[in-house]
Amino acid sequence: MKAEIPLHQAHRLLAPRPVCLLTVRYKGRDNVMTVAWVVPISLEPPMVLMAIHPSRYSHDMLRRSEECVLNIPGRALLDRVVGVGSVSGEDVDKFGTYRLEAERGRRVEAPWVVDCLAHIECTVTTMLSPGDHSIFMAQVVGAWAEEEAFRDTWRTDVDEEYKPMYHLGGRAFCLMGEILEWNVAEE
Repeated sequence: MKAEIPLHQAHRLLAPRPVCLLTVRYKGRDNVMTVAWVVPISLEPPMVLMAIHPSRYSHDMLRRSEECVLNIPGRALLDRVVGVGSVSGEDVDKFGTYRLEAERGRRVEAPWVVDCLAHIECTVTTMLSPGDHSIFMAQVVGAWAEEEAFRDTWRTDVDEEYKPMYHLGGRAFCLMGEILEWNVAEE
């Protein structure tokens, strides 16, 4: 039997999604926020979509700077991912408070979070406001990943420290366990 899911939780049926630490720089100030509503939307050119609530401090920084880095953390950063997502950068220096080491981006001004497994540098092309979140469409201008963690896809045969975290909803996260590959059987 199937149970009806409250509409405000329907998005969780599309989980897990990779959790990211989105970093922005505007007028010499850096900020970082936790975001999981990120999805690829084009291969050529490579583009992603990010949904961010307008009340978030990073929202206006991203709207004005038009560039960011999606930093993909591993399990070791779980406490910091939750912490960064629980306070506003308007009131708190999140890099200092949560001991996140920043390093300048390669192709954008926004910083990398050094301890993350991967970094996707983006430039915003379009912003829409279809509902209570703004949609930022961005072109990927550079991407880097730890070789131990990623080879064509995320690896599952590695220690947990090299596995990205996935967001299930609220404060629930998970790690990848097994890759299922479909192969056409020869007849």
